[in-house]
Amino acid sequence: MFRYITIAVLIAAATSEVIFEGPCPDVKPIENFEFEAYGGTWYEMAKYPNAGEEGARGKCTMAEYTINGEKGKVRNSHVIDAVRHYISGDLTLVAPAKVMLTYTFGGQSKNSYLTILDTDYKSYSIGYSCKYFKDGNKHQVFAWIKSRSKKLDCEAKYKVDNYLRTSKVLDSDKFVLNDYSDVACSAPSTKTITEFLK
Repeated sequence: MFRYITIAVLIAAATSEVIFEGPCPDVKPIENFEFEAYGGTWYEMAKYPNAGEEGARGKCTMAEYTINGEKGKVRNSHVIDAVRHYISGDLTLVAPAKVMLTYTFGGQSKNSYLTILDTDYKSYSIGYSCKYFKDGNKHQVFAWIKSRSKKLDCEAKYKVDNYLRTSKVLDSDKFVLNDYSDVACSAPSTKTITEFLK
C-alpha cells in the first residue's frame, strides 16, 4: 500500500484538496459493519488533505471512539508546532457503516458523515466522506487510512494495498502520509479547537 502512497508524496509536494466535477459518487460500505467493535483508538496513517484538518500540517493524528449501541463520542487530535490540538464530538450510526459526526461550538452544530469502506477492526480501517457543492456542481472527497497502532503490520498493509488497487473511488496518489516520529509527536502543551476550520 504505502509503496504507492510514498511515491505520490515524493512527487506531489503540494497538498491540495481533492475536488472533482459533478455530484458525490455512490460508494459501497463494508458489509455487516460492527459499530461497537470499531470503538477505541485509531491512528491516521494517511489521508486526503483538507482544510478542516489544516491540510497536511497536522501530525501524529489520533481518533478515539467511545461507542454505546448506535451512539457514541469521538475525540480527534493532531500535533502542530509542538501543540496537540483536540476536538470532541458526538457519533450516531445513521446507516450501515455510515456514521454521522456532530461538532458543536457556540451553540452551532456541524455534521459530517464517515463511511467505513473496509476494516478488520483490529488493525486497519479505510474511511470515506464526500461533500457536494451544488452551486459549482463539484464534490470534495475525504479519505483516511487508519491503524490500531502507529505502524501498519504487513498483513494490514497487504489488505489496504489490495483495496486501493481495485477501488473505483479512491486514488492512492492523492493520499498524504502522516508522521509519527518522536519529533512530530512531541507536544508539551495542548489546545482545544473551539471553531470550525472550514
